[in-house]
Amino acid sequence: EILQVSDSKSRTAKPVKVTYTGFDKVYDEWVGGDRLKCKALKKVQPEIEKRPPLEFNFGYWKIRGLGSIFRMIFEYKGVKYTDNQYETGPKWFDEDKLKILAKNALANLPYVECGNDCVCQTNACLSYVGSRLRLNGNGNKARLMNEQLLFEVYDVRNAMIDLVYPYKTVCRTEAEHNEKAIKHLESNPFKKFEACLEKSGTDYFCDKTLCTADFHIWEMLDQHRLLAEKHKK
Repeated sequence: EILQVSDSKSRTAKPVKVTYTGFDKVYDEWVGGDRLKCKALKKVQPEIEKRPPLEFNFGYWKIRGLGSIFRMIFEYKGVKYTDNQYETGPKWFDEDKLKILAKNALANLPYVECGNDCVCQTNACLSYVGSRLRLNGNGNKARLMNEQLLFEVYDVRNAMIDLVYPYKTVCRTEAEHNEKAIKHLESNPFKKFEACLEKSGTDYFCDKTLCTADFHIWEMLDQHRLLAEKHKK
């Protein structure tokens, strides 16, 4: 027999006080709905708040560059994203950078926004995207290797930039570019990555599944493939 129904927050789990016919009051107790048996009672499941699907707002220059890594990741995971590609300086520096600055004092390209988060700087963006899309590795060992590889492949990227961007003044003429490009290719810039892949014992660099570093390494491999084809290496 039901004696009392409490609306106190402290009794949310067991809000109903019952007594048992033929038993002393010392056996009276508070119970939850799962202990009540009555055809008139209907079990109502609490509504589970549905989280909105992840949606990213991404920004980078209208070139392949670093942007291709993020676009590959978004496409691979099948998430919704807006790809802001800046073709001219004014659109970024005079307009959208000001909006990003209002959210993050480190405003730069690339940037990634998701919900209330606004992240800048390439590896920080990759780590953030990886954490949201479960691409940073399973377990501490894989996550640590993924982070190391992100920094290692950035060194390879910087070497490529030195070769192809004249403003770096590393290659001031086409002849100088050809000479240094061949030297760079012959230095085997992926030797460390080959060793990591062999040690991993899987098809990927950090884990049995893809991580963010795999995408950046693949992008560098493809760029170096094009460079090698140009110089017949």
